[in-house]
Amino acid sequence: MIIKGSLITTLFIINLFIQLLTQIVITRIYGATLQLDAFLAAVVIPSIFVTVIYSTLNDAFLPLYSKKRGNNAEEAERYFFTHLVAVTTIAFILSLILNFVAEPISNSFYSEKGGEFVSQVANQMRYMIYSLPLAIVATFFGAYYYVRKQFLRFPLAQAVGSLSNLLLVLLLSQQWGIWALVFAFVINILFQIMVVIPGNILNMQLSPLNMIPLLVSWLPLVIGTLALRSDSLLIRSFATSLPEGYVVYLNLIVKMLSLATGVLTIGIQILLLPHLVEYIHSGKYLETIRMVNRSKMVGVGIAIVVTIIAILVAPIVIQIFFIGGKFTITDAGRVISLIPLFVLPAIGWGVNSIFFQPLIALRKNIPLSAVQIASVIFGWSIGFITKAQFGALAGITTGLTTMLFAGIIGSEILWQLYKKEIRK
Repeated sequence: MIIKGSLITTLFIINLFIQLLTQIVITRIYGATLQLDAFLAAVVIPSIFVTVIYSTLNDAFLPLYSKKRGNNAEEAERYFFTHLVAVTTIAFILSLILNFVAEPISNSFYSEKGGEFVSQVANQMRYMIYSLPLAIVATFFGAYYYVRKQFLRFPLAQAVGSLSNLLLVLLLSQQWGIWALVFAFVINILFQIMVVIPGNILNMQLSPLNMIPLLVSWLPLVIGTLALRSDSLLIRSFATSLPEGYVVYLNLIVKMLSLATGVLTIGIQILLLPHLVEYIHSGKYLETIRMVNRSKMVGVGIAIVVTIIAILVAPIVIQIFFIGGKFTITDAGRVISLIPLFVLPAIGWGVNSIFFQPLIALRKNIPLSAVQIASVIFGWSIGFITKAQFGALAGITTGLTTMLFAGIIGSEILWQLYKKEIRK
């Protein structure tokens, strides 16, 4: 587990550097401008959906698929393909619906910036929302390899996607302007699919569909995680009340800190769930408890250390690499001044998934979703109150911190309540 975790972490570190390089390129090309503010506002909802799909569909589908494969490998292939087709179709229909309601969605979150800004956001969102069915396909293909204990394939695909995103921005930004970012956001998922597509996909057949087990397992996770991933929506909607460029500044900080802490704990996250499912299925109570406790302690330790290092290194990185093109020294100074506001959120981003996965392995998705939704309501409420009294930046910081740590504490309480069920 340690060797595989190290290899996966290495892949995600490579992915981290590619994404940071992409941020440098985008920042230098477009600067802290209103057009980049608009793109960041437009991409937030599609990216939330894609992130939720990546982080929940595998968790819900993997135990079901693994059980099917243990009973009958041939039937499991038909089960896999049938659900792939069905869920992708549903995602495409959802994309069509979101396409038609993009304008009112944009207006509800960004009306403070004016009608032209709202229209720009809606137009870009309409295209990027079609990343949903592509993300579904990529995640199903990832599960195909996870159940075979081939844990490196999907992280490799995501690294390829990040690299293709960077190259597309470099190649198209001069001719297409801000729309190069829109195009790259969608197309990079196609490159991910090319890496993980199973060799026997054309030989797979459909079987009678029963989506109830998957929906019962997946929908609570989707609802809870959608709520929890609204942290980026909170940041960008609150930031629209700040001067031009602050959406860019805040996005830059959040990207650097969340990627740094999240990527360095991702190896634990990916390997933890399959092993927990196996231990729980076998009734190995002590092994399960030890693995959960060890994973949480290591995850928290890594997140704290990485956060401290990132906060010390980030100002140097920004001054050396980001200044240039349309991104000025003044812009860099503003970004650096905001970094201390995100110490606690950075730790939360690094460990929250580790605290959720034991409950997912126990199939306590509904109680977990209830905790996640409650933490989001609490976080947004605190954020709105603080924003009204002390301004948008204070609202963002308190809202994020409350949201993340309420979810972590709540999930730990649930784990202490439910872990005894492993013995039964």
